[in-house]
Amino acid sequence: MKIKSTLIAATSVGLLAGSMLSVAAQDKESDVESVAYATGTAGDPRAVVEPTQQRTSDGQLQIRGLQLDDIPVQFTDSRLSGLLTISSNGAGRDFADGHARFEPRTYRIDNDAGAWTGTGERILALSVQRPRPLINHESMVLFGEGRYEGLVAYVFIELANEEPELEAVILDIEMAPLPDAITAMERRDITGPQRPMAGSVGRATFGQTGTIHDARPEAATATDQSRI
Repeated sequence: MKIKSTLIAATSVGLLAGSMLSVAAQDKESDVESVAYATGTAGDPRAVVEPTQQRTSDGQLQIRGLQLDDIPVQFTDSRLSGLLTISSNGAGRDFADGHARFEPRTYRIDNDAGAWTGTGERILALSVQRPRPLINHESMVLFGEGRYEGLVAYVFIELANEEPELEAVILDIEMAPLPDAITAMERRDITGPQRPMAGSVGRATFGQTGTIHDARPEAATATDQSRI
């Protein structure tokens, strides 16, 4: 599985400029081995707690309390290998011939040298016309503990095929803060020609849905054995 081309196109100029600067100013004492790209596989969870599901009055599906405990994950970089636990809530709606849902999740990977904890999300879209999901992607940002203190891992999981495909990047960085939200007024104040992002197909239109409340599950902890 390849990293999505639209992400590469959107960031290639900045990455190229940044890499040129980093080569020129690289600290000789930096641990370059801490930065790595890895691929991986995942097995079945050792225990599953099924979620509760209910429909709201406006037809929204509410999913609460899914727990997937001790999923064995194996990466080409052994620092990320171990037992993955996932805690998940979700909200979804039906469309013409299928169903779509969004699931905020918390994650933890444990191994002998430390742990990785963080948050992420899964997006799922199913069609009754197709045997496999239309979309079944998952991504997470994990922060290292123990021997991995100071490292950040971004993990992407492709679940649309029969076997999960995992990709990860480990970086020794301090996470940058989110930029301020762009308001409608700020967008109107933009002047001059704007170069469209590569692969752009124009403004998307989204339908109105009912209110979806923030239902992010609490972060998993090492002491809570039913955390996932």
